[in-house]
Amino acid sequence: MTSLWRKRIGITLALIPLLWILIGFILYPTLSTVKISLIGEQGFTLGYFKEFFTYSKNMEAFYNTILVGVATVIICGLIGTMLAFFVNAFEFPGKKMVNILLLSPIMLPGVVITLVFIQLYGESGLVTKTIQFALHMDSIPFQLKGFWGIMFIHAYTQYVFFYVNVSAALKRIDHSLIEAAKNMGASNWRVFRTIILPLLTPAMVASSILTFMSGVGSFAAPMLVGGSFRVMSIQILMAKVNNNLELAAVQGIMLSLISVAFLIFMRWYESRKDYTISTRGNVMGTITVKNPVLKVLFIFISVIVVLIIILPILTLILLSFVKQGTWIADIYPKTFSFDNYIDFFTEPKVMQPFINSINMSLLATILAIIVGSISSYIIVKTKMKIKWLVEILVLLPWALPASTVAINMVIGFNTPNLFSFGQVLVGTYWILPLAYFIGMLTLVVRSTNASLLQLHDSLEEASRSLGANWFTTFRKIVIPIAMPGILAGALLGFVGALGDYTTSAMMYTVHNVPISIEMINKTYNFNIGLSMTYGVVQVAITFLIILISQKIGKIGDFKF
Repeated sequence: MTSLWRKRIGITLALIPLLWILIGFILYPTLSTVKISLIGEQGFTLGYFKEFFTYSKNMEAFYNTILVGVATVIICGLIGTMLAFFVNAFEFPGKKMVNILLLSPIMLPGVVITLVFIQLYGESGLVTKTIQFALHMDSIPFQLKGFWGIMFIHAYTQYVFFYVNVSAALKRIDHSLIEAAKNMGASNWRVFRTIILPLLTPAMVASSILTFMSGVGSFAAPMLVGGSFRVMSIQILMAKVNNNLELAAVQGIMLSLISVAFLIFMRWYESRKDYTISTRGNVMGTITVKNPVLKVLFIFISVIVVLIIILPILTLILLSFVKQGTWIADIYPKTFSFDNYIDFFTEPKVMQPFINSINMSLLATILAIIVGSISSYIIVKTKMKIKWLVEILVLLPWALPASTVAINMVIGFNTPNLFSFGQVLVGTYWILPLAYFIGMLTLVVRSTNASLLQLHDSLEEASRSLGANWFTTFRKIVIPIAMPGILAGALLGFVGALGDYTTSAMMYTVHNVPISIEMINKTYNFNIGLSMTYGVVQVAITFLIILISQKIGKIGDFKF
């Protein structure tokens, strides 16, 4: 048997369980959602969609979701782009520190930062009460509530997409183009409008897509500070809690349509022009700030930006030392101790949610590594006719909001089926790690793809010509080369699963309460200190994993 046939047989044997998993846990739940939204007791019906469109609360949530998505893109786009120009176009004291700190919101899970913002800017928040008493105001100066409360949190957590992408794009701009335009008499504004801005368009489009999808799928901020401001992700949860899965299915579909429609529109907008350049000069440099007044101004702006960024992190750490029952009526906590950390590391009941999250995230990550690496190899290194299906299936979860993926899993495995071997998975321990796996799969595949694209076919051919079979070549040549991408994607996926709140709120049981849910429970029970302790542990692990990811596999721009 030739080496080529061994390779084909090996890939075919791997393809059968791979397709079973991809079809069973991605395509089948999605089709189940579509089916339940269109099939009633009497057969085919559009009654559930009619119920959605005729119920004012649903339509209010639908329009609010679009508003949140668009507003998040605009606000985060302005903040992220201005910060990218501020840091990358100018040279000033403290620039490197500012750049590092501007990336720190990546380390904060959505539920953690939302709870910290409530402690800072909520009705009884530290900043809110400080301003009220400092200015002798009769009522609080602002409320972290509704649309603007959500936007305030989104502005902090999601500007990073624009900041990272625009920063990377600015470093690639050819400075000779700018010099040529200025030599021809173009003003600075004209250079910015006709050269710099068009070259930033791909980065802006990629950032807009990610920010919009993150915005419309946001769950923690609308759930905790949204109040009466309804959005689709919360409506899906409410329908699920009320066991109205048909309505939840329609809501999930409509939420997906919002994301997909925006994705298609932005891709169409980007494809209208060619953004490649043919010249190869020096990349755009930085302007050194020499004027003393401007230098002071830049330092002042840097200090303000740094304070805004690190205040939630410092607050998280500070409040983790507050002992339960010692901070009730005072504006500021006065009693601090290590009791929360002692309880966390010594009390099994306190540590159990953390262990649950670690175990479920590890299970999801291991499965994502196996399925993702095989999928990536089929997509990148084979010419199989079915690879288009594999690619679509692994990309599908990334195009869908987390709430839609969650309700797909609930509907798909609420009854026994072939893919679950006749078992009902909803209400069991296993449904949540499976949902985590679906959520991180695309990240692992795309990261692995980047590594496999660097693997030249000649390396595999040389290995086989020296007598190695296909499996040996795959194990000793392909896997080591792809490993940095595999591990980088897996580690970042693990971080996302560890801090997940959206999927967890939809599927957790009393047997697998994750850390995000326990943080909410402790906050509602007025145990702020222990809730923040959970957050500190998450942030510490996330920080460590991001450092490792950057060492073993460079993750570049955020793209879709």
